Amino acid sequence: MNKKDAVVATLLSSLRDEMALGHKPDTAYVEHLVALVSLRVANLSREQQRFVRHGCLSRRALGRVRDYIDAHMNSDISLSELAAVAGMAVDSFARRFKATTGLAPYAYVIEERVRRAEALLRETGLSIGTIAFRLGFSSQSHFTTTFRRLRGMTPRAYRVNSSPES
Repeated sequence: MNKKDAVVATLLSSLRDEMALGHKPDTAYVEHLVALVSLRVANLSREQQRFVRHGCLSRRALGRVRDYIDAHMNSDISLSELAAVAGMAVDSFARRFKATTGLAPYAYVIEERVRRAEALLRETGLSIGTIAFRLGFSSQSHFTTTFRRLRGMTPRAYRVNSSPES
C-alpha cells in the first residue's frame, strides 16, 4: 500500500492520543485495534489484487483485438467475439479493454468506424450510403447520426469541409 489509509491513520492516532495523555490502553483495546487494522489492510490488499487482475490488456491481446476489429469492420462485432479473440471472459475483457483504451469495446469499434469513414469521405467519391454499409452501420441514417454525435457535423458537411477546394 503506497497510499495513506484514512481509517488506519484514525485508529492509530486514537491509540497515540490515548497514550500521550498517559493512559495505558487495555490489552483487549490493543488487540481489538490490531484486529481492525489487520482487517483493513487485508481488505485493501484484496482491492489492489482485484485492480491488478482487471488491469490493462497485454499489448499482444490488444493487437489481436485491433486486428480483428479491422478485419471485421463491415460486420456486426460482438463483445463475446472480442473477448474470445483476447482469450478471456467477457466481463474481464470489457474492464481491461476500457482500462487500456479509455473506451468501452463498443465505443471503440464505433470510433474506429467513424475514423475510417473520415478517411473514405476525404479520399474517395464513395456515396455516404456505401461508406455506411462498408463500415458496418445498420443504415445511412444510423451512420449520419453517429458521425454527427462524434464529430459535430454530418458526413456530407465533413466531406465538403475536408475537400481540397475548401
